[in-house]
Amino acid sequence: MKLFDRDGNGSAEVVAAVGLIANDITFDKWEPVLPFGIRDVAAIVGHEPVEALAEFYESGESDPDKETALKYLQQAVAFFTWLKIIPTLDAQHDTAGRSRRLGENEKGLTALQEFKDEENILRLAYEATDALIESLERFQFPFWVNSHKYRLRNKCLIRTKEQFDEYYNIGSYRLFVTLLPIMREVQQAQIVPVLGGKVLGLILAGSEKETELFGDIAARAVVLLTMQKAVERLPVEVIPEGVVQVQQSQPVKSRLKAEQSARAAVAASLGADAQRCIDRLQQVVADFNAEGVETVPYVGGPIVHSKGMSF
Repeated sequence: MKLFDRDGNGSAEVVAAVGLIANDITFDKWEPVLPFGIRDVAAIVGHEPVEALAEFYESGESDPDKETALKYLQQAVAFFTWLKIIPTLDAQHDTAGRSRRLGENEKGLTALQEFKDEENILRLAYEATDALIESLERFQFPFWVNSHKYRLRNKCLIRTKEQFDEYYNIGSYRLFVTLLPIMREVQQAQIVPVLGGKVLGLILAGSEKETELFGDIAARAVVLLTMQKAVERLPVEVIPEGVVQVQQSQPVKSRLKAEQSARAAVAASLGADAQRCIDRLQQVVADFNAEGVETVPYVGGPIVHSKGMSF
């Protein structure tokens, strides 16, 4: 599976994809590591779209939509690969061991500068992956809509990133795909016992009555519970900035403590909002099942949640 060097121009293609490195790179140093960058992207979007776009690249065919998706795939792979290469490029390895490669009057980056640089490259890798998934969603390629990662949403109350954003604005296609297994988990564990499988099936099938009565509040509960578990479980770098944000100017130990406190506070706030939704859903279901009790459809209001917490 190839994404670079189809015509022997691997170095130029990597430079074009990354855009932030010198044009004199040696592709021989990148080639053995590129498969690991491909694995990183495939772990997020699945193997089917990566393999399909690699096949398109190798074919040399022309398709503007696929070319757009391929460009973002190459960028994502290049950035993830770059992260694996740069720590070692600064070092010189020989039979005597490892040493720092610096010129006579050169000074290397400080540890903080290196950390910020690698953190930014990781952010760019995630941004490119996000753009890749956005293009897959926009063009609805068969190799995407028939892939395992895409089909995870088929039995979910929330099936698109735009629907998710109606209840909690994540602004990220990559994060939406990452959250799908958690959404399935909370829907099965906490929504099905309240609604019942039959009613949930009617909502998923588009039944107007059940959707009007239960759809909005159930979807809101799923989103809030999903975000609660995401904040508790996912590495902070996986979640785009704005959900939990901690100032980087502090010492590392203080920053980690602040990050842990911020995540706990956001998760608790989300959990409290979600529990109110579950309580309301239980009441609506009880009213619906009771004879002679009028059921008032739930009309959700805006959620006030803690975003962008700084310490």
